[in-house]
This record gives sequence, C-alpha cells and structure tokens, in this order.
Amino acid sequence: MERKKLTKKLLLELILKNPNPDSYSDILNTEEIKSLMYHQWKNPHHIEAAAKPDFKELFKKIRERTHPEDAEKSQNAIYLISEIDDLKKTNISLKKKMRTVLALAATVLLLIAAGIGVFVQRTHPFEVTYTENIAPKGQKSQALLPDGTKVYLNSGSVLRYNNTFGKSSRNVTLSGEGYFEVKHNEKLPFTINVENIEIRVLGTKFNVMAYKDDNFIETTVAEGKVSVRQTDGKARVNILANQKATFHKETGLLLLNDVNPATYVCWKDNMLTFDNENFASVIKKLERWYNVSIQVSGKDSLTDRFTMTIRNESLREVLDLISLTTPIHYSIKDDHVKIRYK
Repeated sequence: MERKKLTKKLLLELILKNPNPDSYSDILNTEEIKSLMYHQWKNPHHIEAAAKPDFKELFKKIRERTHPEDAEKSQNAIYLISEIDDLKKTNISLKKKMRTVLALAATVLLLIAAGIGVFVQRTHPFEVTYTENIAPKGQKSQALLPDGTKVYLNSGSVLRYNNTFGKSSRNVTLSGEGYFEVKHNEKLPFTINVENIEIRVLGTKFNVMAYKDDNFIETTVAEGKVSVRQTDGKARVNILANQKATFHKETGLLLLNDVNPATYVCWKDNMLTFDNENFASVIKKLERWYNVSIQVSGKDSLTDRFTMTIRNESLREVLDLISLTTPIHYSIKDDHVKIRYK
C-alpha cells in the first residue's frame, strides 16, 4: 500500500472521523511518540512536569510532516495545540477541566500514533468497559481471566468483570455456576459477588452455585481457604478444603458442613452427579443440563431420593433409569418434557 502523506486535512479526518484503521497503519509510526503516549495513557493524571510528554513538541513534529498549503486548515489541531500550550503555563496542580483536556490530548495522540480511528470525547476519555463470559443453556464454557485465573462456567451462567480487573482489584460477578482456579496474589484478593453474598479468596480452587431461581447459594472448596460473607455483615464463615457453605436466601442462614467436593465440581468434566437428592432438585438440574423444559404433574413422594452419575447418557436414558425405581410416566417432544407421577 502506498504511504499516505500526513496533511492537516488528514489529521482532522483522523481526529474527528472513524476511518478504516488499516488505511492508516503506517501514519505517525514513531516509537518515541508511541512510548510517550503509552506513559501518558497509563498515567493520565500524572502532574510531575518532568515526567509528562512535551505535547507541543510532538505536534511540532506532526506539523513538520504536513503540507504547507494545508497548514492553517485544521482548526481542530490548532485548538488542541493551543490548549496544550496553555496547560504548560498553568499552575502544576491541575484542576478538573485541565485534567480533562490533558487526557483528551493524550488519547488523541496515542490513537493516531497507533494508526486507528478515534472519536473525541471531552468529558470521560477513559470509560469503564465490561467483559462477559457466557455459557449458553445446555452448554459449558471456559475463560482465562487477565490475571491467569481459570474459570469453568456451567449451563446458563454469566461471569462479568470490568477493564480495571487485575490492576487495582480483582472483582467479578457471577450468575449461575462456576468453578474457579484462582491465581494466587496476596496483594489483590479475588472477590466474587453473587446477589447479596461476597466470596473472597487469595488463591484456591472452589465451586460456586448461585442460580437466581434457586433458593440457596452454595460454595464448595476443593483446595485452600475461602471466606464467605453476607454483604450486610450479618453472617460470615471461612471454608476449608472438603467443606461447603450454604446460604439460604429466605431465612438468611449461612450453614457449613463437610462434603466430598468431587460431587459438586465433576460437572466441569462433563459428569452430573446426584447425591441423595429429592425429585425437585433432580428435575431442575436435568433442565439445565439438557436445556429442556420439564413439566411435572402429580405429587412426588417425600421419600424418593436419588443417587446417580450421568456421563454421556441421553435424557431419555436418564428418565428410563429413574422410572425403574420411581412410579413416573414421561413424554418428550422437542425441548419440552412432561412427567406424570403415577
């Protein structure tokens, strides 16, 4: 591709419009500018004069590569140069408006130096953005977070964090079920927010089940130590390996008991386990596992409890197994299942 000459007209187009980044990949490809702009981008409110890039000098370099006949046509570039020049003459303790202009200039120059389009915003140049990792219903997914933490998400789950993750904090929110292998970092604890529960760790392996339609939240620890507390401060408990904390949403009780964690985390290895569970619990898990809607008529027995492990079996095969010990009749049509208790 023929290199484009940098004119004031082109500079104005880069600043105010949103061109194809590939078309300007070689414009202002100057390592000095990139290095200075990167520093300013990472430290937008740095007020030590010696550490700040000389923006006026950088614009001077840009003007040296500009066609003379177009020198006065970009009022936008002239305005930015004058604003930066005024900043250098002002008191070093920056006021709010001055910080905004400085950050604006750094944003514009960095994006131009990187050869990408930019939309100039005068109010909030550094916006908070969010990343969501989603496991659709009937499926599972994996995510590697910026700090090296591994997360496995079960069917119908969403993990969300913002672009400050790993810098000043490690906070995420979870809806659904996730298995976490948290990268150890004593300076930045890893925090999971699920409804009105906060789960806090330094580095460990554990499972959290927090579906909105369940009346409980479970945290099961495979390795290490986890702290679970209500955000209103009413209850708090520390969980060690081979223990599970259950928060009951209706009563507000937070209970701790010993468990075999393999039963609660084997789903990430494509196994669904029931350990002495009632029929209602089995149905809810089958709905999520197979992404179906199950309608139950009749009344199940309170004494019916189920212990089994599902690997590659189809839903029909699972219901056939249940019908061997439980008086049910079922029918399947597409993703709708009807079960009638005899």
